[in-house]
Amino acid sequence: MNCKKYRAYLIGLIAAAFICGILIYVSQGKQDKIPAEGTLVQREFTQKAGTAV
Repeated sequence: MNCKKYRAYLIGLIAAAFICGILIYVSQGKQDKIPAEGTLVQREFTQKAGTAV
């Protein structure tokens, strides 16, 4: 490979990795959202000896 082909290949590879990183970040952001107000959340309470929770 000459210099121009190598440079184009390297830039394309970096661009593809950057786009994949953005897509993963966006998809994880949608999954890890804070529950909206009014969403029911179950809490588990544990009681230790001598303390009331």
